[in-house]
Formats: sequence, C-alpha cells, structure tokens
Amino acid sequence: MYRIKISDVLQHGVPGTTITVMGWVRTKRGNKNVAFIALNDGSVINNLQIVFDLAR
Repeated sequence: MYRIKISDVLQHGVPGTTITVMGWVRTKRGNKNVAFIALNDGSVINNLQIVFDLAR
C-alpha cells in the first residue's frame, strides 16, 4: 500500500477502495454513534472528512 496525497483524493476520488493517507487532525467531533475527523496533509487547503461508525 502506498501513500496518496489528500489533493489527489479530492481531485480524482477513489470510491470503494482502501487507501492510506497521512496528515494531522484539524478537527474532530461526534457522539457515541458516529465520529467525524477532518484530516489535512498540507497538499491542499481543503480537508478530507473521515467518518467512523462507532456503533459497530
């Protein structure tokens, strides 16, 4: 598995695949069922939103 920049993910998209991104957490929020993390790696001003289903 190789690292993909967030700018590439936002431009081209990779639906239905497993990818590896590295960066820092800009924000995190959620409740007992779901969590949202905004991840950034500096390659673009936009963040990548990651959603976790905590109920599973």
